[in-house]
Amino acid sequence: MNRGAEPSVIDSPTRSAELLRRAWDLPVARAYAPLLSQTFTSICGPTSAANVLRSMGVPSRPNPLPGFGLRPMSVDQLAREAAAVVPAPWRVEVRRPRTVDELRAELRAANDPGRRYIANFTRRPLFGRGGGHHSPIGGYVEAEDLAFVLDVNGSYGPWLVGVERLFEAIHSVADWSTGRTRGLVRFERTPRPAGASPEAHLP
Repeated sequence: MNRGAEPSVIDSPTRSAELLRRAWDLPVARAYAPLLSQTFTSICGPTSAANVLRSMGVPSRPNPLPGFGLRPMSVDQLAREAAAVVPAPWRVEVRRPRTVDELRAELRAANDPGRRYIANFTRRPLFGRGGGHHSPIGGYVEAEDLAFVLDVNGSYGPWLVGVERLFEAIHSVADWSTGRTRGLVRFERTPRPAGASPEAHLP
């Protein structure tokens, strides 16, 4: 990257070796290595959930969710099913950032070991083609204002992109009948009450 340029200079997805090296050094990204790629039995939604579980230290099949692994899933459906398999004290919710700044705030939190995110986005604003997809967020490179997307499609692999371009891909209509947009599945580890016994819902 040109050190004298503004952070937003990287607008399209990049796989710069130097930036990827720095991104994999982020505290949460390290927990995802090695990344599991989707297969013919488990596509992007279930595979993303499996990677999140593994990053939490929970053993997981390629499809840890209750349903069939080849289903297209909305961000809301993925969140509901993921909530049934994550260990306590993690909780799951959908976030739909309404502005670039709201997305940036979530991305900053993605570097917190107590958070995990799966992004639901459309590939078209990013790559000029393609449709909806789910992949975990590995973290945020703040100096360059870049999101680290752990693309579970092995033909793409992990990449980084400017926050404004990622917002365009996320803040897109997923269901034209309702007008609902895509968004983020947010996993947050909450403090366990004193004296509570540990629980886990393992896949």
